[in-house]
Amino acid sequence: MSNVHTLKDIKNRRHRLGSTYEQELEKKIRTAIDFNSEIIDFNEKLQAENLEYSEREEDIGNKISQLNASSAKVRSQLISERRSRIELEAEVKSLKSNIKTLKREATLAQKASFADKVQILSLETKIRELEGKLEDIDLERTYHDLDAMGGEPAQISSSEIESLRLELEHAKEDRNSKEYTIECMEKGIESSNNIFK
Repeated sequence: MSNVHTLKDIKNRRHRLGSTYEQELEKKIRTAIDFNSEIIDFNEKLQAENLEYSEREEDIGNKISQLNASSAKVRSQLISERRSRIELEAEVKSLKSNIKTLKREATLAQKASFADKVQILSLETKIRELEGKLEDIDLERTYHDLDAMGGEPAQISSSEIESLRLELEHAKEDRNSKEYTIECMEKGIESSNNIFK
C-alpha cells in the first residue's frame, strides 16, 4: 500500500492539504482532464467527419459508376448513329448514282425513240411506195389480162410481184416492231419521270 497516503504522510513530506503544490497539481489534473475531454470531443468530431467523408466518397463512387455507365451507353449510341449515318450516306450516294444512270438511259431512250420514229416514217414511206407499186402491178396485171386476150405479153413476172409483196409485209412488220419498241420506251420514260418527281 505504498500508493495510499494519509495525512501523516503528507505532513512528513512537508506538504499540506491546500498547499500550492496541491493546487498546481489539481490545476494540472483539471487541465489534463479538460484536454482529455477536448481530445475525446475532437476525436468524435473527426470520426463523424470521417464517416461523412466516407459516405460522400461512397456517394461520389456511385455517381462516378453511373456516369461511366451513362457515358458508355452514350458512346455506344453515338457509334451506332455514326454507322447509321454512314450507311444512309452510302445509300443516298447509291440512289443518286442510280438516278443519274436512269436519267442518262432515259435521254438515250428518247434519242433512240426519236431515231426509231424517223425510221418508222421512212418505213411508212417505203410501204406506201410498195403499195403503190403493187397497185401498179395489179393494174398492169389487169391490163395484161386484157392484153392477153388481145395477145400482148405481160411486162412483170409473178415472182417479181411475190417478191414485192414479201418486201411489203417485211416493211409492215418492221414498222409494227418499231412502233411497239417506241411505245415501250415511252412508257419506261414516263415511269422514270414519275419516279424522279
